[in-house]
Amino acid sequence: MRNFFKSLSYNLILIILVYSCSSDDTEDTQTVPLEPVASQYALENDSIVEFLKTHFYNYDDFKTLSSSETAELIIDTISGDNIDKIALYDQVSTMTIEIADENDEMVGHNLYYIINREGNGANPSVADSVFVSYKGLTLGNTTFDSRKIPIWLDQTSVVRGFQEFTALLKRGDIITNNNGTYSFDNFGIGMVIMPSGLGYFNNGTVNIPAYSPLIFQINLNTLNIADHDNDGVNSLYEDIDKDHLFNDDDTDSDNIPNYLDADDDGDGVLTKDEYDANDDGIVDDSDGDGIPDYLDNDEE
Repeated sequence: MRNFFKSLSYNLILIILVYSCSSDDTEDTQTVPLEPVASQYALENDSIVEFLKTHFYNYDDFKTLSSSETAELIIDTISGDNIDKIALYDQVSTMTIEIADENDEMVGHNLYYIINREGNGANPSVADSVFVSYKGLTLGNTTFDSRKIPIWLDQTSVVRGFQEFTALLKRGDIITNNNGTYSFDNFGIGMVIMPSGLGYFNNGTVNIPAYSPLIFQINLNTLNIADHDNDGVNSLYEDIDKDHLFNDDDTDSDNIPNYLDADDDGDGVLTKDEYDANDDGIVDDSDGDGIPDYLDNDEE
C-alpha cells in the first residue's frame, strides 16, 4: 500500500537524529495539525515557482570547478546589481513524485533540480547508503543543516525529495593520497528544491517550520549498495510494490519490513536460504506459482 502518512513518523525520527548529531542544536521537534495534501502542495508549489522566478544561484562558481572541487551554494534575489542574473526558474529540471493523500489518492509533487556535475560512476538507488556532503536551506534562505565533511546517510531514512534526487547523481572516483587518506574526483554535484510533502510535511523544528519547502545542495562522493538485513537480497528489491517506500512492504505481516527482515515470508526458513538455493542466478520458485520462495510460505 502506498501511504504517505505512514512515512511521517519516520521523517520525525530523522529530524531527531539529524539534530541530535549536532551539539549546537537543542530545539525540540514540533508537530502541527495535518493539512490536506493536495491543497497544501498547491500553495507550496506556487511559492516555490515564485521563488524560482525571483532568485538565482552562484552558477558561475560551478562552471570553473576542477574535477576534485565543489562550490558552496549561494542563493540571492534578482534585483539591483543582480538584475541580469539567470533565474533558477530558467535552469531547473522537474521530476514529479506521486504521494498518497489522506484518502490514499495520489497527488503529484514537483521536485525541481539542477545537476551541476553528473559524476563519473554509478548512481545510487533509493535504498543504498550514500557518502555525501550537503547544505540544507529553507526558502527564506536560512541554513538549517550543513555538512562540509562527508557523512554516510541511509537513503531509506532521509526525506523523499533528498532520496529521489540523490539517485540522479553519480558517485565519484576514489583517490588514495600519498599520506594514506582518501579524496574524491569527478563526484556528482547538484541542488534540489522540494515541497514539504517530499520533506517533513507537518513535522518541524525551530529552524525548519512545519510545511516548509526545502532546498538541498548535495555532493555525492561514493555509495554502498545496501542489503540492510544481510539476507542476500539487495534492499532495493525488497520494495515489492516499487513505490520507493520501504516500510510498507511486510510480506509476513510481522511489523518488520522486508528490507529489515531475515525471513521475509515468516516460514521459518531464512530468506538467504530460499532466494537462490542452487546458486544458478535465478530466484527460486519451487511451486511455479510466480511467487518466489522467499516470499511464499506455501511452496508445495
